[in-house]
Amino acid sequence: MTNCKYITALINAHNHYRSSAHLPQLHYNWRLQKTAQSHANRMAQTQQMSHHENIPGRTTVDDRAHQAGYTYSFVGENIAAGQTTVAGVMTSWMNSTGHRHNILNGNYNNIGVAVAQGSNGVRYWCAVLGRKMGG
Repeated sequence: MTNCKYITALINAHNHYRSSAHLPQLHYNWRLQKTAQSHANRMAQTQQMSHHENIPGRTTVDDRAHQAGYTYSFVGENIAAGQTTVAGVMTSWMNSTGHRHNILNGNYNNIGVAVAQGSNGVRYWCAVLGRKMGG
């Protein structure tokens, strides 16, 4: 599966769960996509799953979203490592209270998602959800 297909499948899966909960769909946002891809790449490079980066100005998802030019009212991040399929990562997130809360949070209306594979063969997943300031 190509990265574009992973992105489409991940967004569709998020929206499937939201639809089942009678929540509005999430819309692709390229700034959140950039945020998610850079963090997935970083996790793959360091072979460590973490919400934090040891880079000034990029420590948290808040920092990374701001750096990508996404001015938000709300922002959140789900990460995972080791799952080989979209279904696997979504099942993992939906079985975790905090991740499930992010997916089903009605405050979010934008999304960017990414997957990157480390040299160790492990896939690192990242979803960044948000609501633009004033939107």
